[in-house]
Amino acid sequence: MSDIETDSLAFDQQPDLPKRTSRIRRLGCWIGLSIWLVLLLLPCIAIVLISQGEIAIQTGDLPGQSFRLWLIQDSKERGIGIANPSVSSSVDGTTCLQTTTSFLLWMGSGEPSSYCECYTRTETSWDLVSTLQGSCNP
Repeated sequence: MSDIETDSLAFDQQPDLPKRTSRIRRLGCWIGLSIWLVLLLLPCIAIVLISQGEIAIQTGDLPGQSFRLWLIQDSKERGIGIANPSVSSSVDGTTCLQTTTSFLLWMGSGEPSSYCECYTRTETSWDLVSTLQGSCNP
């Protein structure tokens, strides 16, 4: 065979194109990648908790409106506490902050709790109006 004939044979043969992956498979890959990333970040979170005692992420401008994760190291209780705030506004101009606290304890026991703090806005700051144990009544 001559070189011209082998070149024409190469043009006639097309490589097999890879099949497109399904959306479900791609979604599974993204979920797996997310889980892997979270597992990689767990030691970093543990180091921050051990060195600082808590992680607080501000979620708004109200006083105490921050997601908080802290280490509990009492003599009879050990574990992690989680505080999660949510905002609800009422009709009379006050803004209430509902904070739900739960515990993940490996020594001792702790009951989840919830409390409500209501604030009014002044020109420069927030003034506390009331604090209630339990949920906020809109």
